[in-house]
Amino acid sequence: MKYLLLFFISITYAQSQKFILLDEETLEFIGEVNYTLYLNNKPIFSNLTSKDSITRLPKEISFDSIAFTKFNYKIAGFKKENLTEVVLLNRTVYELDEVIISNSKPKEIVIGEESRFIKNKSAALSKNLDYGILFRENDLKNMMIKRMTFFVEKVTYKTSYKIKFYTANEVGDFMTLLQLQVKELLFESPILTIEKGTKNKVEVNLEEYEINLYNKNVFICLELQDYFDENNTIIQPQLSDQTRLKYQISNLTNYYTKTYDLNTKKLSNDMININGMISRDFAFVFFKKPHKSQLVAPAILLYAVK
Repeated sequence: MKYLLLFFISITYAQSQKFILLDEETLEFIGEVNYTLYLNNKPIFSNLTSKDSITRLPKEISFDSIAFTKFNYKIAGFKKENLTEVVLLNRTVYELDEVIISNSKPKEIVIGEESRFIKNKSAALSKNLDYGILFRENDLKNMMIKRMTFFVEKVTYKTSYKIKFYTANEVGDFMTLLQLQVKELLFESPILTIEKGTKNKVEVNLEEYEINLYNKNVFICLELQDYFDENNTIIQPQLSDQTRLKYQISNLTNYYTKTYDLNTKKLSNDMININGMISRDFAFVFFKKPHKSQLVAPAILLYAVK
C-alpha cells in the first residue's frame, strides 16, 4: 500500500503544477498575471494565469524557475521546488478605485464603494455594535468629512438612529483571522430620523461638525434608537418590518461583523473581516475566487474635501 501511495503521488505531481495568486494584504484573487517559465536562466514559455480560478502549468514543459509580473505588483520569482499552490504578490502602487471625484461637486471626494445592490442581502439596524465599515487611515488622510450617505430598503416604520465613528485597530492577519478592536468614540451624531416610506438613499449633512479623521482608522456604524407608529408611539416591530441597511457587491475587505453561532443562537463577541475570511477559505479549499455576489458590504459612503 505504501508503494502504491507513493506511485499515485508521483503521477499526480507529474501531471502539472497548479497554483493561484492572491494579494498578500487583502487575499483578493489576482487574475491574468503574466508568468514566464525559465530553464537555466533562459525564458522558455510565457502565458497569463487564469482570470478566475486555479492555473495549471503545461506538464510537457521542463523548467526550473518561474517569474510573475503584473502592473501595480512587485515582480516575484520562485524556483520550481519552492512554487506553492497559493502564491502571494505584493502591491507597489495602490489603485484608488474606491475614491471617485464627484461630477456634481468637483472638489468633493467620495470615499467608499458604489456597486450593485444584492437582493435579499441586508441587515436590520441594531442597538448594539454588531457590524459596520472600516475606513482605513490611507482613505481618510487629510480629509474633512462633509456628509454621509447610506441605502435602506423601504422603511415600514419611522426610525430613529445615530451615526457613530470609532477609532479601531485590526488584529491578526488574513491568513488566520482578522478581527477588529473598537476603541475610542470619535463622533456621535444627534438622534436622526428616517421617515416611513423612505427607500434607497439617505443623506446626512455632517459639515457643521468639522469632522477631521486624520491619522486614524475609523469604524462607522448606524445605531438604532427606536421605531414609532403613526401616533408617534415607540413600538417594537417584527423583524420583517424593521429598517434594513442595503448591502452591495464589494471589492474591498473593510466590512466587519459579528457572526451568528448556529448552535448557541448567539452573536460572537468579536467582529471579523468577513470578506477576508471568505476569500481565504475559497483560495485554500477550492483554489478559486468566490462568486462576486458572496463578497458584500453595507452600502455606506463618505463625502469629504481636502
